[in-house]
Amino acid sequence: MKRTERHHLKEDPLAVRLRALQDSARGSRWAVLAAAVVVGLVLGGAFLGWQQWRSSRAGELLAAAMAIVDAPVVPADVGESASGAPAGAYPSEAAKLETAVPRLLEAAEAYPSLPQGIVARYQAAVALGTLGRTVEAGEQYRQLIELAGDGIYGRMARLGRAETHLQAAEYADAITLLEAESQVANSEFPVDAVLMRLGQSYQLADQPVEATLAFQRLVDEFPASGYRFEAENELDRLSAGP
Repeated sequence: MKRTERHHLKEDPLAVRLRALQDSARGSRWAVLAAAVVVGLVLGGAFLGWQQWRSSRAGELLAAAMAIVDAPVVPADVGESASGAPAGAYPSEAAKLETAVPRLLEAAEAYPSLPQGIVARYQAAVALGTLGRTVEAGEQYRQLIELAGDGIYGRMARLGRAETHLQAAEYADAITLLEAESQVANSEFPVDAVLMRLGQSYQLADQPVEATLAFQRLVDEFPASGYRFEAENELDRLSAGP
């Protein structure tokens, strides 16, 4: 084969075109990849900024609500004195909490899964319980248990929920929650207080044997507890019988 023919085969137009297309495709892939990286960075930055904005807004709502919760209470007759009531004071605790609850729930509903929303819902539940709105408090505790899980606010919500059950004379439901919490080993959680309330719940449910076991466990496992002497007194009463 002549050299010119071999050169012609080597420089086959189709092969040249295919190589050109491959080079173009390779360049396009790099361009697409580079564009994807840029878009990813932009979106990541936007998402981070959005998260920071949400956290900031949630903090503002919680702070505004807590300012009401922490406001001073000055009875009307005192407020009418010469000195007058301080700015932002409320005539009663109930009036203050009735004002705070909607603001707390606003923060809780706007950002239910953020830490600020969790705290707001817990504070709303406590306020509702203090106001005697037990059913509403129980509902907020129920939602908080689902949202906070096994975190500290989830556990505190279970105790709050148990209290609403006790107020409604739903002793079995309260005991179930308290029993579960009494079995969780956590030095940062007041298990002795849980046991004290558990024993009292068993007494309300007319279950003296179970009450005795709860109080005895408190005395045995938490000898330095502030509830020890109260638990011992309950044990003495239970041993004395009706």
